[in-house]
Amino acid sequence: MKDAQILVDAFRAATAATIDEQEVGVLFSGGLDSTIIAILASEISEVTLYSVGVEGSHDLEAGRSAADELGLRWEPIIINEDQVVQAVSEMVKLTGSRNPVSLSFQIPMYFVSRHAKEHLLVSGQGADELFAGYARYSVMSVEEKGRQMETDMAKLMEDTLHQEQKVASSGGKDLRYPFLHMSSVEAVNGIPLERRVGFETSKELLREVGRMLGAGFLAERKKKAAQYGSGAMRSLKANARRQGLTVRALIAGMNEEVP
Repeated sequence: MKDAQILVDAFRAATAATIDEQEVGVLFSGGLDSTIIAILASEISEVTLYSVGVEGSHDLEAGRSAADELGLRWEPIIINEDQVVQAVSEMVKLTGSRNPVSLSFQIPMYFVSRHAKEHLLVSGQGADELFAGYARYSVMSVEEKGRQMETDMAKLMEDTLHQEQKVASSGGKDLRYPFLHMSSVEAVNGIPLERRVGFETSKELLREVGRMLGAGFLAERKKKAAQYGSGAMRSLKANARRQGLTVRALIAGMNEEVP
């Protein structure tokens, strides 16, 4: 409980330092990370939770039920296959990236940045790198997790965030990350690695934080990657399949003048 309380205090301070507007939009999948951010942001600002997905997708249902549980304003952004393909094409131009995984992961943020009425958006980015949240960590030893977390954090800071900022900015939005604020990172890194990565379940310590913040059953929700939870990757695969292409080949052919 002591470690969880340290993190609650640090995350609360980081969120307060991150949010400097009276209204804020939260990129909201209904999972653990975005739920914690939503709760903390709602303590200091008027929030709207935005969930993005194709009709019937996991993230739309998870977002709706989570918003109901939290009693916070929620807006679904329903997208279709053509919109997904157009969004990826636009992001290729904006970022120069043609990586199918990173581009599809950023699709929800692309649509929120163009739909939200608020200028300031907050995201739960960084929690997976700080608490070994990705599925691939599950088969690693504690030492291997530690090394991989450092690698993943470096990639996030040096590559992914720059791409996200370009996409958000193109939609006229300011995107911020409370989990990556100095207060958060220093508090997390002050906790022994074995405690951070969990002995039994993924993000065990972060789930304790969620319970302390009143997340209820949402603290136990399992992770589903944004590109799959939103249905974005399924849409890209369907479009590519009709053209006899892989997703990678589909994206490679977009805006070919872009280096």
